[in-house]
Amino acid sequence: MVSQLLDKYQLTAKKQLGQNFLTDANTLQKIVAAAELDSSDLVVEIGAGIGTLTNSLAERAGLVVTVETDRSLAPLLEEVLTGHANVRIIYGDILKLDPLILIEETHLKPKVVANLPYYITTPILFHLLESGIDWRLLVFLVQKEVAQRMVSPPGNKIYGALSVMIQHYCHAEIIGIVPPTVFLPRPKVDSAIVRLIPRKRETNPQTERLFSLLVRTSFAYRRKNLFNSLRRIFSDLGGEKRVEEAFQVLGINPKQRGETLSPEEFYALASYLAKN
Repeated sequence: MVSQLLDKYQLTAKKQLGQNFLTDANTLQKIVAAAELDSSDLVVEIGAGIGTLTNSLAERAGLVVTVETDRSLAPLLEEVLTGHANVRIIYGDILKLDPLILIEETHLKPKVVANLPYYITTPILFHLLESGIDWRLLVFLVQKEVAQRMVSPPGNKIYGALSVMIQHYCHAEIIGIVPPTVFLPRPKVDSAIVRLIPRKRETNPQTERLFSLLVRTSFAYRRKNLFNSLRRIFSDLGGEKRVEEAFQVLGINPKQRGETLSPEEFYALASYLAKN
């Protein structure tokens, strides 16, 4: 079916866009089931591709807004999505669009479901999570390695900035592993279905800014201990004495590495430093 559609419109997957079209019905069902959809949901899909996932989403959700960067897919998508009046296709780069525009003029519950291109997974994740939208649920098909980093606990060798930031925003869980055989063309690695459930939290712009700065700096110099890795940004944190005071009050050993701190500890440090 997928090959026939691509042949009909003389299309091939574009490697530069990270296109790997999902072809397996069972995987589609798992993704849709993980999103827990009903008619009260608005689904933002990143990358319509050839419309297989879009079709499945439209059968359950009240509205599907799908963003596709490849305009050459337009004739194919028009055919595949015929009959779904609840699908809106926006051709453009999701990273250049304000996600708020995608959900305006509707009172439906916003969710995200996407088969993400491997090469821009992380930028898209943060673009969505930092949008200010009260997402009810986010389900992604991503590279297995990325999924494992997203759910990794502190102290693990793959625990990093992505782990901290994702777990700060959401409860993350891996729903299932997906082999390369369900894609056309086949990638060289396994994928995973990940579900993110956003956390309800009070936010402070200054704390959020320092939190992001602390996390990114700590892992940029992950072989150094906390004190030495943060030394280069002491001026942004209120000075060396202020940082030492925060470590002491919060019971954080300045000689430990950033990879040993939990997301909660990073945020507590940011919150303390943001007070003044």
